Amino acid sequence: MLLRSLVLAALLSGGSAFSAVAQTTKSAATAATLKDGAFARNGKMYRLQAGKVTPLTSPLRVGNGLTLQPDGTLLGKNGSRRRLTDGKAVNMQGDVVLYRDDMMTAAAIERHDELTTGSKPTVVEIPATANVTALIPELQRTGQRLEQLRQLTDLLAERATGAATGTKATAASEQQIQQLSQQLQP
Repeated sequence: MLLRSLVLAALLSGGSAFSAVAQTTKSAATAATLKDGAFARNGKMYRLQAGKVTPLTSPLRVGNGLTLQPDGTLLGKNGSRRRLTDGKAVNMQGDVVLYRDDMMTAAAIERHDELTTGSKPTVVEIPATANVTALIPELQRTGQRLEQLRQLTDLLAERATGAATGTKATAASEQQIQQLSQQLQP
């Protein structure tokens, strides 16, 4: 009985403290899971800023010049108008995205995947320099083929000009045309 009274007294005297701690923890978790922007839910517009959700009460201008009105109308720089429908969101770059899929941070998506599947997702990072390095030989081969095509085009143009004027192409020219044609075969 004494223990029950102590717990009740602690809750009554510190209830607001417990509530504040719970809200702070929830707010910090939300801040780490949501990207800034705005979204539509049940016909109402909400603003996401630093993880906090508040009703959208004034126009929100985003990076690409779009402006979201509190009634859900998206106004473009060119005067175009469209409605942000339930389940859709607009990020701060101005992209209209799915709220559920595109407004969560990468860390939040990883946590969700881990909770859903029971294991951490496999993340594969491919450095940009590795991609460019792998492309260099292919780009060199393409450059060589383009040069061969240019040479073949010039030789064929000479042949066409010769045929139009009644002069015959030289044997060396015909041999180059044959060699280039074979080299360019797939």
